[in-house]
Amino acid sequence: MKIHVYAALKDHFEPEFELQDAGHNTDELKARLQGINADATELLKICRFAVEDGFIDNEFKLSDHDTVIIIPPSSGG
Repeated sequence: MKIHVYAALKDHFEPEFELQDAGHNTDELKARLQGINADATELLKICRFAVEDGFIDNEFKLSDHDTVIIIPPSSGG
């Protein structure tokens, strides 16, 4: 599975990387990412996840061939 992270998540992970056995839903993926870097735990709790052109929830079944985009909350004007 390809993972792309943005904004503050780049302080915890490479901007783009691949994971094997990343999980079957967003909760499992978050747990896997927390195992890689526990410092990202609180930030991952408030991130949105997307596959292809749409945001997903925990009901979405992830595939090893997906590209998952993880987006922290943003602010600005």
